[in-house]
Amino acid sequence: MVAIYARQSVDKKDSISIETQIEKCKSEVQENEQIKLYIDKGYSGKNTDRPNYKKMINDIEQGLISKIIVYKLDRISRAIIDFSVMLNMFEKFNVKFVSCNEKFDTSTPMGRAMVNIVMVFAQLERETIQQRIKDNYYERGKKGYYLGGVAPFGYTKISVNYNGKKTYSFKENDEQIDDLKNIFEEYASTDISLGKLAEKLTKKSSLTNRQNAWSGVSLGRLLRNPIYVKADADVYVYLKSKNANMNNDITEFIGENGCYVYAERRSITKSKFTDLTDSYVTIALHKGVIDSNIWLECQHKLDLNNQVKNSGKGSHTWLSGLIKCGYCGYAINVVNNNRGNSYINCGGRKLKICNERKKVIHPEDIESIVEKQLLQHMKELKTGINFRQNLITDNIEANKLKIELVQIDNQINKLMDSLAQGNSITIEYINKKISELDEHRKKLLGKIEEAQKNNSLQRKFKKVDLDDCIENWASFDLVQKKSIAKIFIDRISVTDDEIEVTFY
Repeated sequence: MVAIYARQSVDKKDSISIETQIEKCKSEVQENEQIKLYIDKGYSGKNTDRPNYKKMINDIEQGLISKIIVYKLDRISRAIIDFSVMLNMFEKFNVKFVSCNEKFDTSTPMGRAMVNIVMVFAQLERETIQQRIKDNYYERGKKGYYLGGVAPFGYTKISVNYNGKKTYSFKENDEQIDDLKNIFEEYASTDISLGKLAEKLTKKSSLTNRQNAWSGVSLGRLLRNPIYVKADADVYVYLKSKNANMNNDITEFIGENGCYVYAERRSITKSKFTDLTDSYVTIALHKGVIDSNIWLECQHKLDLNNQVKNSGKGSHTWLSGLIKCGYCGYAINVVNNNRGNSYINCGGRKLKICNERKKVIHPEDIESIVEKQLLQHMKELKTGINFRQNLITDNIEANKLKIELVQIDNQINKLMDSLAQGNSITIEYINKKISELDEHRKKLLGKIEEAQKNNSLQRKFKKVDLDDCIENWASFDLVQKKSIAKIFIDRISVTDDEIEVTFY
């Protein structure tokens, strides 16, 4: 029996209809051959997940089909991997394959070779188109164009003209904007949890932009989204610390517009906005509605919650992840022996590159020493002297650096304007001066970034109740102690004779 297979994903004016495909295929059928039609309408050729295609394959395996005829190669498959599997199966069951359009017949060696060559180029063309679409999407993102999707809660989508092209932007939604601002302000300024805040909104009959009830997850994603923030230098540094690729320079983060975040579609298990690795951030066209200090307070609170939630599970000590070998620098972990005793071991010893430590050191001894230092450190912070002063100093320093940066940018712009009127001598001088200013500008950007990092760290410390940590330390469990230790301690270096604690 001869199988005629026809597929059409969607009806279009320029597409070949199912009927036309069948008529063309019938011209390849001999008078004495019986025909069976297999038709998949509304299915893509990207994969083989098509009902009548599967029926045809089943009939092949039952030995009912001797030849398959299609109008064109891409009607049966658009992927070279799928098609190569098909050819192997056709050969296994002695099934010939004929494509009317390309005039290929797998009953001949040349026909088999030509089919493979054409499918390679078909796959290349498809991948090229996909890459072109992807590149265009990323290029639009870099320029601040709207990238599609439903308008986020608190905004309404509006049509705008940008650089002569029609796109979309956002404006405040009068019915939702007050709820949006209250969400950020309440979460930033109180100890309310995401779950409790979701319950509160539900009682108010407030719904998400998709008309669903609020949950801790949906609130977390909303609070994480930089689309709402008046993006300034602090926001730039924070997003960069999350491993985001920044399309705009820090000088463009002037505290007015929100940000778009875009990336390839992620696994459903990966939380959006939490880890921005391989994501891109660009200044959007719309105005932000949440002050950067409030938005950042929410981020630090969410980060701290995530740290507490994910730290210490299955550990034998609340110092795990912080202890390093003072000899080789490798991480130290806790090992339990058969007698129920525990001791420390380093990665260098496992790799047989560290044999310096001669003593058996128990994790409880390290904990006892570090605990005393940590509590003393928190008591010193509690006085607020170095704590608040550092925060004030970092803010002043950052502002001075930003002012100097603007002045340098103005000088560079003036020199650039002077190039048009210069002669060969002055142009050489101007270019040299621009290079010097640009080098100084890069150093300033690095200093600003460092100052902003320190500022962010101080804000993280502010979220900790030092009185509670000091008074209730003895009653905290391992997870709670570890979350606190990670906030204050950078690393703990251990040798046979010394334990060195380095605080942030």
